[in-house]
Amino acid sequence: MAVPVGMPARMTAAASAGPRWDIFCRVVDNLGDAAICWRLARQLANEHSLTVRLWIDEPQALSRLVPGARPGQTHDLVSIECWRDDDLRLNLPAPGQLADVVIAGFACELPAGYRRAMKARRPVWINLDYLSAQPWVDTHHGLPSPKPDGLIEHFFFPGFTPASGGLLRETDLLERQDRFDRDPTEKIDFLRSLGVEAEAGDHFISVFCYPDSPVAELIDWLKAQAHPPRGPQIPGGSTGRWRLLIPEGIAPELTEGASFSRVPFVAQTDYDRLLWCCDLNWVRGEDSLVRALWSGRPLIWQAYRQTDQAHQPKLEAFLDRWLEAANVPPSAATVWRKAHAAWNASPDPTSRTLMASALPPLFAQLPALAAGAGRWRSAQLEQTDLASRLVGFAAGKL
Repeated sequence: MAVPVGMPARMTAAASAGPRWDIFCRVVDNLGDAAICWRLARQLANEHSLTVRLWIDEPQALSRLVPGARPGQTHDLVSIECWRDDDLRLNLPAPGQLADVVIAGFACELPAGYRRAMKARRPVWINLDYLSAQPWVDTHHGLPSPKPDGLIEHFFFPGFTPASGGLLRETDLLERQDRFDRDPTEKIDFLRSLGVEAEAGDHFISVFCYPDSPVAELIDWLKAQAHPPRGPQIPGGSTGRWRLLIPEGIAPELTEGASFSRVPFVAQTDYDRLLWCCDLNWVRGEDSLVRALWSGRPLIWQAYRQTDQAHQPKLEAFLDRWLEAANVPPSAATVWRKAHAAWNASPDPTSRTLMASALPPLFAQLPALAAGAGRWRSAQLEQTDLASRLVGFAAGKL
């Protein structure tokens, strides 16, 4: 049953049949947690006809990603609730207020009162963890963790193999992109709506990165290609302009110029379109990585930096997984690895020199990497998406 946007959430719970799902989300860093939990909640409600409540401790973060999403109301069939410590529905919930399936987003700790009430109802409790391509994910995915109070927590790991939890992907995602790609005016009109000068034949690169990234080296190199001494040095022989598209708040110390444009913070659906507009996407974290992968465009990923370089094995595992399916020539694979190594290196003069030297061969290999991105996507499309695997997993425990 379709629920109008803006209807109070408390009016929808009893109106829908079937298992009820609660998703708990704490916004920890850079809106990525909110982005992923919302995509999952929306897909469960719209594609699997489930009753879904999203409990989020910073609703304002969600409203930036999804305009119109407000706590206490239903938006796109998802009931949105502000996760507050003084909410009696969480501190002293009645048995009928608990869900059948409880998702703890990214290992967040469930509300203490809600957790105590779970002992009587015993819902399916799933810890949705972070995405990783590391081999151990396949052996740990789906494992139970019995607790002293008799409850069982199940670990659910998103990943890139059939033995993992899969990747988030709406059923109509590629259809929407195909419609966008077929009409060249869609790209130009969309970019112009963001304040970007765009003409037919222009090429664009999106850059979404952490503050310590060597963005200046990327801008300087691209700026040098505007008037090369011996003709265009861009692959494919294109003479169209190349511009970086950098979101507001990223590298604020840099001044907009001929080689790059600022773009405003955009909603989730518009971020997909921004990725589709580009020939190369530089992304960070988890949510933007997955969306860039589905775009079928070449990408450079910046993993979340951890102490003692603990993020490096995660990065290397992803590179291995992608190259396995992309099947690019060895020269392109080497260039792609070197670009990732430079972009993810600890920020110092040496790393910036590495970045500057990695750019020319990277751009020379863009055609091969673009073909590989298409092959990777085709191979991954043969696998079941994360939401569907999650529904099947929970159904087997109810």
